[in-house]
Amino acid sequence: MRRVLKDTGSIYLHCDPTASHYLKLLMDAIFGRKNFRNEIVWCYTGPGSPGMRQFNRKHDIIFWYNFGKIWKFNRDDIRIPHKRLNLNRSGAMIGDALTEELRDAYLEKGKIPETWWPNFTPVGRIRTEKMGYPTQKPLALLERIIRASSNEGDTVLDPFCGCGTTVHAAESLHRKWIGIDISKFSTGLIRDRILHNFKYLNTDDIDLRGTPDSVAEARKLARQDPFEFEKWVCGYIGAEGMFREPGEKGADGGVDGVLKFFPVREGKKVKPEYAIVQVKGGNVSPDAVKALHETVRRYEATAGVMVCFADQLGTVENQRVKATFSDAWGSYPVVQGFSVESLLSDGQLDLPLYGYKRRGAMLGL
Repeated sequence: MRRVLKDTGSIYLHCDPTASHYLKLLMDAIFGRKNFRNEIVWCYTGPGSPGMRQFNRKHDIIFWYNFGKIWKFNRDDIRIPHKRLNLNRSGAMIGDALTEELRDAYLEKGKIPETWWPNFTPVGRIRTEKMGYPTQKPLALLERIIRASSNEGDTVLDPFCGCGTTVHAAESLHRKWIGIDISKFSTGLIRDRILHNFKYLNTDDIDLRGTPDSVAEARKLARQDPFEFEKWVCGYIGAEGMFREPGEKGADGGVDGVLKFFPVREGKKVKPEYAIVQVKGGNVSPDAVKALHETVRRYEATAGVMVCFADQLGTVENQRVKATFSDAWGSYPVVQGFSVESLLSDGQLDLPLYGYKRRGAMLGL
């Protein structure tokens, strides 16, 4: 980040209090103590742990550094509106000490935030944003940071972008962006998140690098690293984890991922239903197809999807149960096969349209 940061740019580093003092020394060594701008305390409230023999830990740390002599700071873009004037110790309104012109601007624009930020709810309590990532940040928190230190058309880089909150905020604020993550699951998840929230974009507008873009590359990944192949597939089709994160090693109960969709019955959307996803990068045995049906039954899911290469679809078709389920849009197989080839060409699963992506967009939601 030091190497690619512009002279007018800034870097923000988030951590928790168990590591902040170590990372402050590291940042001073790399960027220089004179380029330290702020230590921001993101504080929040919530229930504590019964029997805890210490104060509840309810804050995180954000370090802000720049590197050049002139850095961007957009004061007016991040001002907090005033609801009332505060009183000083003598009981007089602070506004009385200001000229009339300054006082009016102070009230109209609000004030620049202090270095403690209490007005951002953790994502775990924001139902519309929660994506299952333990380190996910609120969208509004990233928007404040991006507004403060960049202008429209500037480039925002997040080298550990996880589920893509930074790039989501950057796109919404008309910045260019680059997101990097070690997980191939993240790349697919972020792609769908951006396409779902910004309808003017399509798959060609997002440049994915480091993930398969051909059947040959997909086969190579499946041979070299089956777990990363599983992550890539689950991320690409929008499947989430059930007993563990997709691609994580360990027992998965026969579930590589879970795909949520919203059937329409009796003219309205009902509660979400689920399709169990299994990923096979090699041969698909008849027993594997039968096991998928049993997994669907055992976990009371609505459907099951076997993702494999096209040359294995015959086994899936021959061995799957032929039962179907229905909604107002039509009938769908309880167990179906879906090829990697179709995935790469943006083919669609045979599931209800509501809640499932079509060319990256979530229909009906």
